[in-house]
Amino acid sequence: MRRLRRSAAPVLVGLGVFLIVAAGLVRFYAYPTLAKVPDNYKGETFLEAEGARILNFETYETEVHDLEITSGTRQDVDADTADGDVVWVNVVTAEVEGWTEPFQQSTERAAFDEVSGEGVECDDCDTWIEVKEGEETVREPVTFEGQVYKFPFDTQKKTYEVWDGSLRDTAPATYEGTEEIQGLTVYKFVQEILPTVIETREAPGSMFGSEEGTVDAEMTYAMTRTFYIEPVTGSPVQRVEERTQQLNYDGQAVDVFTGTVNFTDGEVDATVSDLEGQAPLLGGMRFLFPLGFLVVGVLALAAGLFLGRRAEDGKQHEAPADRPLVNA
Repeated sequence: MRRLRRSAAPVLVGLGVFLIVAAGLVRFYAYPTLAKVPDNYKGETFLEAEGARILNFETYETEVHDLEITSGTRQDVDADTADGDVVWVNVVTAEVEGWTEPFQQSTERAAFDEVSGEGVECDDCDTWIEVKEGEETVREPVTFEGQVYKFPFDTQKKTYEVWDGSLRDTAPATYEGTEEIQGLTVYKFVQEILPTVIETREAPGSMFGSEEGTVDAEMTYAMTRTFYIEPVTGSPVQRVEERTQQLNYDGQAVDVFTGTVNFTDGEVDATVSDLEGQAPLLGGMRFLFPLGFLVVGVLALAAGLFLGRRAEDGKQHEAPADRPLVNA
């Protein structure tokens, strides 16, 4: 029994030390390494808008169509960024079946923090927004702020400032509860943007019943955007945008893009499939796994030290071995 205690003690001490060190490595090395956007990211997101009222820029008449929307994103790995920042280029294309050209296409080049997801100021990153509608393409330099493409890792139940490309500014997205999508826990955030004039544009007077050839019409924009965010990764599982964009002149409004945009069912299915394995693993690495390693490590270390002490005490109480008599 004493021999067993002697042999078990160093094993338990070694195991305890290993687990305590592993707890620190998992929490302070492995988790920070994984809790950031992946290097050289490239991906596509698929959205739709059923029965949207959109302006045909060839006829300047509003029509009702189903839109298929693709959002393609890639990282510019050659961008000159500070440590911890990344640059993504995002191209969003809205198409109507049967049209030879996209209804709308926009491209963003944005710099943001790889952990928090917040836009950052970067003089050397060449950040901008380019929008193409019909034959017109406009690009302007922009400094992105707030949450740009995602929420932070370890998203909290609070209000976040979220970037809106049409406003060229942020607007608050308020936490409004916790829900489940296909068994995956998500936080619901709602961003409300009241009708705002975002630009003045020349338009045919005939659009508004005017006899003038062209008029200066105000483009107004309003949005209710609902985010369903997986909180461990900060990834959007679903996004629903109730959008109203109109040209206004002399008291008359013409829809340019009015409708509801959301992730397709297939996109939601794929996102849930990806996150239902990633989120528990990453969340466990942040707290549960290190805590478990630490508790078991401390217990193993204490048990090893205790058994080692018992073995030493047993040695001291052993009866002296028989010794040969010494001749006088």
